[in-house]
Amino acid sequence: MKLIVSTTEKLSGQVLVPASKSHSIRALLLALLANGQSQLENILDCADTVATRAVCEALGAKLSVTNRSDASGGVDIIVESTGTPIAPIKNNLHTDNSGITTRFILPILGLRADCSVPVILDCGAQMRSRPIKPLVDSLQNLGIKIKQNISTIYPLEIQGELIGGDTIVDGATSQFLSALLLTLPLVPLDSVLTVNRLNERPYAEMTAYWLNEQGIKYSWERKREQDIIKITGRQSYRPFHKIIPGDFSSASYLIAAGVLRGGEIILSGLDFNDAQGDKRLVEILIAMGANITRQENKLIVRGGSKLHGLKIDCNDIPDVVPTLAVIATTATGKTELINVPQARLKETDRLRSMAEGLTKMGAKITELSDGLIIEPSNLQGASVNGYGDHRTVMALALAGCIASGQTEISTAESINKTFPNYVALMQRLGAKCNLI
Repeated sequence: MKLIVSTTEKLSGQVLVPASKSHSIRALLLALLANGQSQLENILDCADTVATRAVCEALGAKLSVTNRSDASGGVDIIVESTGTPIAPIKNNLHTDNSGITTRFILPILGLRADCSVPVILDCGAQMRSRPIKPLVDSLQNLGIKIKQNISTIYPLEIQGELIGGDTIVDGATSQFLSALLLTLPLVPLDSVLTVNRLNERPYAEMTAYWLNEQGIKYSWERKREQDIIKITGRQSYRPFHKIIPGDFSSASYLIAAGVLRGGEIILSGLDFNDAQGDKRLVEILIAMGANITRQENKLIVRGGSKLHGLKIDCNDIPDVVPTLAVIATTATGKTELINVPQARLKETDRLRSMAEGLTKMGAKITELSDGLIIEPSNLQGASVNGYGDHRTVMALALAGCIASGQTEISTAESINKTFPNYVALMQRLGAKCNLI
């Protein structure tokens, strides 16, 4: 599909922000691992969470899904599970292109009732190009045996029990650590995880939030470039009731839309006390000169303010780098987005895709090994490649709103991965955009 975007002068309206994907998937997997009935409200309904739901059912959980009556695009789910040890009803699992589902489910497969029976884990073509070997190496230190295809890596064949112990965890993506944090409290032995140079720290802290909610016993020592986490084994998860908060990553496009175009956008459903790191975007934009105010549970964004460039360490917020790159084209002075090499390890290389797309649209942008430098630019509409990456596509759509003329973005179907109603919400706010 293609997303066609034309110059949009004004964006205004009220939006209920879709639920957090990161919280939704953690909630579903914890409910799978808990013995009993868990009630999950406002779970995001998107391609990634659908993949997680399918895996939970394949591993023996029963899910009852009800559509919500509000405009959030979420669903309510009752999860019934017998907890661990897991008794799968299928030995062939597919996680589509969901990186978080693929990585989080891998250690869980070492908690099965009969780990002598191999289980096959496969994924979509896009996920096949993303790193998994560091997690495989860690898991093999902790008891699981994993066979990889010599030429394609996937499908993986998993056998053996996850028993715990000591291992080094690659910090290139926080998902490797989070996958282990969720699973190791349930294994027979205590574990010690040593993480070198942890990227995306807020996502790991989000996982720790869920452990705290469950009363899990662990300790976390943070040194200069190393984290040491000690986890007590032989613990269990209890069933729970959780309302999933709004997603600051998805909200970033709506916040940016309000800042970039004249008008007023009011966002509800966001919790600034939540662990999500992408809430920092609001702080950054205010520092750049944006007119943003908070009232109780609402965020009010007014456009028209002059922005100025900043030097921004984006290590904790890789998902908003594409959005910040677009915003930076409108700021006076130079904007530097630095210390975010892991942005190259997402659904696509986002530093490359944004540099290429914005350059085609006339931006003055320099690609660094770990970031981008953007100078004030007058954007013109162009035909650009979304590279099948939901965040690249949605960010380039924002660029299309402020560019002169018409912008055509390929692979627009990828927005279904996390934000299926993105185009509909943007249209409701007044954006001139259509899917074809």
